[in-house]
Amino acid sequence: MVGSNSTLSRVSRGLYLLILTAGALVMVIPFFWSLSTSLKPLSEALVFPPRWIPHPFLWKNYVLTWKTVPMGQWFVNSAIVAVVVVIGNVVLDSMAGYALARIRFRGRSLVFFGIISMLMIPFQSIMLPVYIILRALGLINSYAGMILPQLVSAMGVFLMRQAFLNVPHEVEESAIIDGASRWRIFAQISLPMVQPSLFTLALMMFMGAWNNFLLPLLVANNQNFWTLPLGVVMFQQQYYTNWPYLMAAAVMATIPIAVLFLVFQRWFIQGISTTGLK
Repeated sequence: MVGSNSTLSRVSRGLYLLILTAGALVMVIPFFWSLSTSLKPLSEALVFPPRWIPHPFLWKNYVLTWKTVPMGQWFVNSAIVAVVVVIGNVVLDSMAGYALARIRFRGRSLVFFGIISMLMIPFQSIMLPVYIILRALGLINSYAGMILPQLVSAMGVFLMRQAFLNVPHEVEESAIIDGASRWRIFAQISLPMVQPSLFTLALMMFMGAWNNFLLPLLVANNQNFWTLPLGVVMFQQQYYTNWPYLMAAAVMATIPIAVLFLVFQRWFIQGISTTGLK
């Protein structure tokens, strides 16, 4: 009986690993295809069936892509927007999440329900009002126009509320007895205890801002304010698309996200698991 259970356990682990490997391949193959295409000449990029290994490797595609369009300016624009959005969300979402988790006030549940309901509203349904408001404020073709609508996130508020709910009440009660103010309890006691969730929030907001396409499309009519997702579209023309250049631009735009996730993946996973968002 023990032997059969052990065999069944090994078979289950084997099937589990097989499924995970298949899922990983499904995720990796599109990126590998993009990387492979970015290193091919245009004539080879259109061959069917596709050749996965470029011959020869044209590393100059990346140099030519960088020189053909202002990739450097687009990188700077994306970095400015993403960094400011991350800072804004870390500060504002954590404050709102703490208030909803720890401060009792009339209408708290109603406010939380309203924030949660925002998660069900797609951005496409509010694009026109957002554009009208930004135009009325004179924020078209500006960094502020791309940053302000992203400074607070309903998902971020929910994430931080769940994180602060896991902080023991006894810790804050002891601080109150010692005479600590509410702000000091938040900044020096509760906030350091939810650092994994803060890392998770920062990474999620950075990825969202870096990959955001619709908002810059609405706001940035001037090429000097384009971000990378918007700039990559420049390579897709009506009658002709240089696929190696397009894939090279896409790979360069993906590298910062991939590096950040690899560096902070431990905190990201820990933050997700400790806030009940599994």
